Amino acid sequence: MWISWKHEDSALPEPLNLEQKVDLFCEQALGWQLHVADLVANGGTAFGENGDRNGNTVSAIRHSGFAVLQICFSYFETIGYYTGTTGSKAAFRKGVLEVFPELATADRKMVEAFTDALYKDARCGLYHNVRTARVGLGAPPGKLPIAYLKQSRIVVISPERLPKALKAHLERLRNELLDINNKDLRETFERRFDHDNKAPKR
Repeated sequence: MWISWKHEDSALPEPLNLEQKVDLFCEQALGWQLHVADLVANGGTAFGENGDRNGNTVSAIRHSGFAVLQICFSYFETIGYYTGTTGSKAAFRKGVLEVFPELATADRKMVEAFTDALYKDARCGLYHNVRTARVGLGAPPGKLPIAYLKQSRIVVISPERLPKALKAHLERLRNELLDINNKDLRETFERRFDHDNKAPKR
């Protein structure tokens, strides 16, 4: 059985060591979620067979912006859970702050309003209603993937930039998890990984 785009369960040793767990988690998030979203939004080279990253070239899909957001938005919650937060909204918010660490130095009330809008109107709006009232597709200033317009309380998201920002974060997270000096992060990640990958009871 394939358990990531490049891992078959029969080829993995038991038990997995931490480095193997990190690789499996990252390749699942990359190959089954973030790279797919990037291809839908921007086109590019799909992953091939047997761990080959050079598969077929695919074109971007027009009018796919909200589908790209639906693919991407669970990533924030996942990162929140894997870095030690519980509860859907709290994990989502933590994930946003992990992906965009520059928010740590921004105005606290603005960050709360931004993450609340992102959770309620983007995450919940798309997941539960297939639409959203206060989130628009566009090109935020500079190279930002997301911007919060304070006066109108609207979030503007670039579906072309967001998958790339999340892929960049995933690579940073991989490097942090492989750094033996990040003891707390490694232990928190491994606890969550082991919890989520328990063998089913027979």
